[in-house]
Amino acid sequence: MTHLHSGWRALAPAVASLALLLWPGIAPADENEPGKAKLGIEYELENGARNAWQSRSLTLVPGITLDNPWVHMVEALIEGAHEHDSGERSTERKLALRLRHNFTLGPDSRLVLRALAGHAVQGDEKYFYWYAEPSFRYALGPVELMLGYRHQRAIEAGKGHDLHKLRLGPSFDLSENAEIEFRWARSWHMHTGAHVSDAYIVEGTWRF
Repeated sequence: MTHLHSGWRALAPAVASLALLLWPGIAPADENEPGKAKLGIEYELENGARNAWQSRSLTLVPGITLDNPWVHMVEALIEGAHEHDSGERSTERKLALRLRHNFTLGPDSRLVLRALAGHAVQGDEKYFYWYAEPSFRYALGPVELMLGYRHQRAIEAGKGHDLHKLRLGPSFDLSENAEIEFRWARSWHMHTGAHVSDAYIVEGTWRF
């Protein structure tokens, strides 16, 4: 619980800044209109198991909604991160493409399937990676609750990048075209089952 509190305290300035930028009034955000563009800005604080290391990253997520029965949204992810590990510092850069399909279950619930393929540069290591992420989402007025699982694999890289991830948290509609979401994610090593990290994430999204 101490790690959880310290993680969210570290995110507090980013949360406050995004809330001030996004807050023009409460109304439902519509992300399903074909041709509607979006821009997300995501900040993530990730702590290794037993605080062995820490990483802070910022990701730009531009995207567009499609009028397509198979792919409802296409997003690009442009990420930069700084990691501190036992006094050593390193940088990480990622560039990826993500596809999304929504399955409507009822007036307030849906399943969302996201699939991503990308390339990462971490210090001297370069590798391709992909993930598949199904999630269940339930809306309560302007608040949507999310529970998701991410299966992540690396290609031509060490097995340390193969992860299971549990992701959960709420998102809030702040206006017709803006929302803010909070996520907590826990990662496990796919091959050993060892706990890898916990992450605290906040993302603001604008739709145009």
